[in-house]
Amino acid sequence: MARNRTTTRPRRLVTLALLGLTGVLTAVLGYEAWDGSRSSVQLAEEIVRDQALYAASNFAAEARGEVAFDLLEEGMEVIDRSVGRRGDRPLTPGGLREAARAEGWDGMDQASLFFRLAPGEGEVSVAGEADSAQAGWAVREAREYSRRNPDDDDLRTLFAPGGSSVLVHQLSYEGRGDYALLGMILSPKAFGPAFERAFLDEPLLPEAFSGGRPNGDIFVARVRDPYGNVVYESSAEPYSGTPVQHELDERLGGMVLELGVREEAVDQLVSGGVPQSRMPYIVALFLLTAGLLMTAVWQLRREAELADLREDFVSSVSHQLRTPLTQIRMFGETLMLGRVRNEAERERATEIIVDEANRLTHQVENVLLFSRGERDALNLNLVEADLGAVVESVTESFEPLARAAQAALERRIETGIECTMDVEATRQAVLNLLDNAVKYGPAGQVIEIGVRGTPGEPKGFATMWVEDEGPGVPPGQQDRVWDAYVRLDRDRASATAGSGIGLAVVRRVIEAQGGRVRVEAGDRGPGPGARFIIELPLARALREA
Repeated sequence: MARNRTTTRPRRLVTLALLGLTGVLTAVLGYEAWDGSRSSVQLAEEIVRDQALYAASNFAAEARGEVAFDLLEEGMEVIDRSVGRRGDRPLTPGGLREAARAEGWDGMDQASLFFRLAPGEGEVSVAGEADSAQAGWAVREAREYSRRNPDDDDLRTLFAPGGSSVLVHQLSYEGRGDYALLGMILSPKAFGPAFERAFLDEPLLPEAFSGGRPNGDIFVARVRDPYGNVVYESSAEPYSGTPVQHELDERLGGMVLELGVREEAVDQLVSGGVPQSRMPYIVALFLLTAGLLMTAVWQLRREAELADLREDFVSSVSHQLRTPLTQIRMFGETLMLGRVRNEAERERATEIIVDEANRLTHQVENVLLFSRGERDALNLNLVEADLGAVVESVTESFEPLARAAQAALERRIETGIECTMDVEATRQAVLNLLDNAVKYGPAGQVIEIGVRGTPGEPKGFATMWVEDEGPGVPPGQQDRVWDAYVRLDRDRASATAGSGIGLAVVRRVIEAQGGRVRVEAGDRGPGPGARFIIELPLARALREA
């Protein structure tokens, strides 16, 4: 038997190796699928980002024109027209409003201060509603920048700390080396209309990509000042992913554009749409495959354990069959050769042959019943019979085997209890319990066997039990002892461990008759003991039901 196990072990290892390779291959394929899906999504995201950057660049160009030329230079023109090219008229709110109204420069409504500084003459002309602190800050900053950059006559924008106001100034040359420093303070709200025009008036993407849809249906634009405050926002609705950022013209004071793509417009910017992530499906398939592989490994392990148990069973049954056969052959040869010395020895040899033949019959019946139970082919013949009489008959026939094992049987059998049962199957179950008690109990023990009726139960059962004085069944293993091939760990090394099917046969034949089985701790003898109980339905209770 050890040779068979040695032969089958490499096969199991090969099967396990193949399952392991299958798992590895599945993991590799899953990774490749995930990587391909991730690459496709990344490529689509890069395409969307590139188009957003292209659109942001177009917006910046439009914003430069709308803000720098149509808003900021308007302020410089307002100052020039109000004070004259040579500054011969003082700045007044009335003159400013008149100059702005004449050109339709509505953005000047957001200006809180205008000033003109003629450094050569040391004169400062100021008009507006700004307080002295704002005016002083504006003049100082404009003068300091012009001192450090004497040749820069471009428009310059500076946000006040916190972004509450914006300083715009420009060095204006007036001929013959004369120049004047012009400036104004604007509210950040003044930029909104200019950015709105830059965002809406011209498409930011070619029609092939935008499909002719307005910019507002594709993008969400947001402009922030250097302090992070929002100067302009096209919409408060969400957008997909992280927005692209683009610094606007340096003359605009470090404002930054954030341009995001609306979630519903992302698919339109990518030919065929952005592929959906396959990660959930890949993970689900991988988990399913892993589960199937684990199930296969568990099943393989279970089959290997069952194969080992069957090998043990065959070995044990062969040993148990060989013993009575050897006894029968030995004493048969003794009788045949006339080696007995007197009539008492002849009778003893004959008795041993009969006992061993009964034991052999018991073993064969056990195997046959177990095999039929495995195939659901017990084919029981249920009749009404006296359970006490059946148990008494079995006990009487088993008594010689008990004496041979130095055990005594104590009967507590009530007769006249009619049950519906298969007589031969029940006899075999009782024999198995008695054989089990003799096998695992100590020499000199007293085995109690009894039958009583329990008519008080709703369905009415008769109870039959066999109680030994052996080591008992450990807690938590009372259910396991009824399973096929299962033997307790303490009994595996024992020579009397048995075939492992005796109690399994008991449970199958009794449950097939509508009965029940269980095991309890014993309450007699020096050892813990075990009481194995069979319950069969009373014939009267079945008739009444």
